[in-house]
Order: sequence, then C-alpha cells, then structure tokens
Amino acid sequence: MKVYISADMEGVTGVTHPQDVIPCRPRYEQFRRSLTADVNAAIDGAGRAGASDFVVNEAHDGMRNIVLEDLDPRAEIIVGQRKPLVMMEGVEGADICFFVGYHARAGVEGVLSHTYSSPNEVIGVQLNGEPCSEARMNAAFTGSLGIPVGLVTGDDRTCGEAESLYAGVRTARVKTAIDRYTARCLAPDAARILIQETAANAVSAVGDLSAYAQEGPYTFEVEFATASTAAGVLHFPQLERTDDRIVTWTHEDYATAYKMFIGVMSMAHSDPDYG
Repeated sequence: MKVYISADMEGVTGVTHPQDVIPCRPRYEQFRRSLTADVNAAIDGAGRAGASDFVVNEAHDGMRNIVLEDLDPRAEIIVGQRKPLVMMEGVEGADICFFVGYHARAGVEGVLSHTYSSPNEVIGVQLNGEPCSEARMNAAFTGSLGIPVGLVTGDDRTCGEAESLYAGVRTARVKTAIDRYTARCLAPDAARILIQETAANAVSAVGDLSAYAQEGPYTFEVEFATASTAAGVLHFPQLERTDDRIVTWTHEDYATAYKMFIGVMSMAHSDPDYG
C-alpha cells in the first residue's frame, strides 16, 4: 500500500504563533523537529498496519522544513517550493492520503487559521459556494483521482471539519484552539502516540474510506484583503471580478480549477501597507 503524506506545520502540537513556523525565528528549529516527529509517527503507525510505500510532500511555507536526517528511512520526500501541484505534488498513484499538521481555514478561530496565504492577503475562499480550507480543496483534488483522505492531524477545528466532510476519515486532535494564538495542547510524546495509533487505524480500515469527490462544475471564489491585490491577479481570461476584493472562476474539470487557484495565489501579494 502506498501512503501519501502532505505535511503542513501549523497543526503541530505546541505551535500557536507565527514565530513558531517561520525559518530563522527562535522557536522554529524546535517545531520543525516536532513536525518531523509527527510525520514519522504517521509513517510508523501506517507501517505497523501493513503499508510499505511512503511519499512525504513538504507543504509548509518554503517547503524545506522537515529535518531530512531524522526522517523515517522508509519514506521518500518531495522538497522545494516550485511544484505544479504545490501541497499535493506527487499524490498520483497513492492508495491513501494523510494530512499531517494541517490547520483551519481563514476566518475561523483555529490556531493560525488561514487559507493558502496570510489573513493580510486572503480573507476567505469558497468552493461551490461553501467555505473552503486548504484541506478541503486538497481533499477534493485527491478525490478527483479516486484517492481517499484517511488521516488528518491538527487542532479541533481542523479535525472537526475533516470528520464532517471525508467519509471514514480518522483524525488526531493534538490541540484544542482557544484563540488564533492560544491552544490547549497534548504533550509531544502523547501527540505522537495518538498520531501513530490513528494512522494504523486508518490504514487498517482503508476499505471503509470514500474519496471526497464533488460534482462539477467547480467554482472558486477568493476574497482578498484589498482591492489592489484582487486587481493584481486578473491575468487569467476566465477570471471574473465580482466585487472590488473578490475574484471567481468556474471550470468543468476540478484539476484545472484547482491549478487556476494555485496560479492566482502565486500572483497575489500583500500590499505595501502590510510589509
């Protein structure tokens, strides 16, 4: 069985502040080791349940965060930012997908909640008229390939969304959000035991999982923080500006609509007011 792991960082236990996940900041080295340990726990649990093939895709910020020398040697890892599918690069051919260290969407009170960009750039994203997190849009992509999401780790908001959307998914709630910058957290060792056990359960019950696949057409709507940012992304002919700060597009093929989102976000930049 091939397990694909998309690894973000804000959902790691103890992470509660941007300083925890930005390279060269004082606590970053501690938490990149924690991220690596969470990924290893997921691999170990899945391996105990019979999985033998693992691909890890770096999905946080510059996508060079996992400590390579500490990574479980059974896994291959995709490192680097310039990837056509970004957070989901390399998922093709997997039997099951894990989202490790994921976070809640922009606009809700999850720990460091955002959608693909800081709240200084993106206020919110909708897919077919419903609020859309990174996890949801990524799950819809794997679903379009027939690949189910088996494990999600992160805070209570992240796991609650997963349980409401992906049939049969197992979740590991490693912290409970009190505020965007505050959480009640499991100790790291306890979090890794939980992830390990939950990953094993997900692989053992893979037959109970269903791919998250919505019916087309697929409409993305992105609300930016400023009108200037919205104006700056209008380089695709299919995009429509429906309000000063809102752009939208529709496509019959989900993969195309998803790749357009990636393209739009690559052109979005905070206004100078926000540094």
